[in-house]
Amino acid sequence: MRRQEGGFTLVEVLLALFLIGIGLLALAPLFVYATRSVAVSADLGDVGTKAVQRLEILRSQSFDTLPQGGNINTSQTGYFDSSSPDVIVRWKIENIPNTGSSPVTMKTITVRAVSTRTVLGAAKDVRMFTRRGR
Repeated sequence: MRRQEGGFTLVEVLLALFLIGIGLLALAPLFVYATRSVAVSADLGDVGTKAVQRLEILRSQSFDTLPQGGNINTSQTGYFDSSSPDVIVRWKIENIPNTGSSPVTMKTITVRAVSTRTVLGAAKDVRMFTRRGR
């Protein structure tokens, strides 16, 4: 009497490999999307980091060394930093008017960081502001 041996036939193995291949092919766009999303997040994180760094530099300076001026939309000498190849940082310092003729005791510092490259979607843009007292 002949024993029936268990196992898979060649046709069953080929069919299983074919189905696995179709499944992997269907998942490929998800890997591309995930990679792009990670790149977008990295760009936004880099832009945010540059904005925070500049704001902290400006906050650490003494009140009297913060001259009024600058523009967050255009680069003006002394009020922008393009040392990073991927991010331009601009800032604006405004005196807050006092009542009466006393000297200025409050300033508003606005910082804007914009990415110079776009991986997906629009350029990343981060704006921050703080008020600084004497």
